[in-house]
Amino acid sequence: MPPPPVPSPRITDLKTARALFAGLRDATVETVAVAYLDPNRRLLGMRHVVGGRDQVAIPIRTVAVDALAFGAYGVIIAHNHPSGDATPSARDVAFTRALAVGLRTLEVVLIDHLVIAGDEVTSLRAMGIV
Repeated sequence: MPPPPVPSPRITDLKTARALFAGLRDATVETVAVAYLDPNRRLLGMRHVVGGRDQVAIPIRTVAVDALAFGAYGVIIAHNHPSGDATPSARDVAFTRALAVGLRTLEVVLIDHLVIAGDEVTSLRAMGIV
């Protein structure tokens, strides 16, 4: 008889989100990761997109299609800044706002957008942007 399935991790706070996205910390090119969560904030799946030295793009449409495919209730997005500065750029802020609006029309919540640079993590939710 196979062992019982291990439940997916619950992403309930900034600490668990940091752990989920810890792999972005040391990336030498900008990389975005999107976590899709159920109503109990259990991880349903993820998508990673690798960009260039100082920029990465993921279409809102891609995040929305994945959210619908997973039947996600919420999304947490994170990307790294290889420069070492975790300050969100104007593009980061604009994208976050547009993504939140787009997902909201699908009844999916943008829970947070994290900018990771080394050991620094900036939460756009904590900044009041999400």
